[in-house]
Amino acid sequence: MQIGVISEGHADRAVIMNVLVGLTGLNYKEIIPLRPTYTKDETDKALNDPKTKSSYSIMKEECEERNLIDGFLAIEGQDFIVLHIDTAEADRYGVERPNKKEPTYCKDLRNLVINKINSWLNIDLSDNLLYAVAIEEIDAWILTLYEKGDSTKYVDAKKQLGRVLTKNGVKFIQDPFKYYWEISKEFSKKKHISNEIITIQNCSLNLFCKEVVAKVIPKLGNN
Repeated sequence: MQIGVISEGHADRAVIMNVLVGLTGLNYKEIIPLRPTYTKDETDKALNDPKTKSSYSIMKEECEERNLIDGFLAIEGQDFIVLHIDTAEADRYGVERPNKKEPTYCKDLRNLVINKINSWLNIDLSDNLLYAVAIEEIDAWILTLYEKGDSTKYVDAKKQLGRVLTKNGVKFIQDPFKYYWEISKEFSKKKHISNEIITIQNCSLNLFCKEVVAKVIPKLGNN
């Protein structure tokens, strides 16, 4: 089996790959970057290929055109595509946030974003899609590895993660993909990503993991 990934950036894909490996037991070569296509290196810069870049707007465009999505899913053994998007800029892609004081805020916001993604697709591909909707940023998912408590409470999860990593003596790496790969590597270990204490600390991470287990694991069993 192969799983494609369309993410807002290289760093986001690094986190998602670690989560998928930990949950499914697939190897990294079976997780295919669709957009952006590579880690950001000198080759990418030289080619300046649009497919080496991504953002929520490019992800929206990809969903509307479906060139990569339809092409990938048309091949046998390529059963799923992860669509990643952060909610930090939800208002910019037309999603009105629910009341943050409500206990179901994260779940409700995630559902609103998924509905928006499905409207861009204009076709029901839900059986083949894994929605990596991160509230507010995917950095909040990584926080669950480094501190206890609800990581969705931070308005700026990236800044909080930086503080926590500095406190833990984790050195910054200039390469975003490599840096996020390293700081989220524990997700690739089944004992960590299957630990309910970790996943329950972030609602959107927990829901993504449950979706992967519900959709992907039965398919793996049939292979």
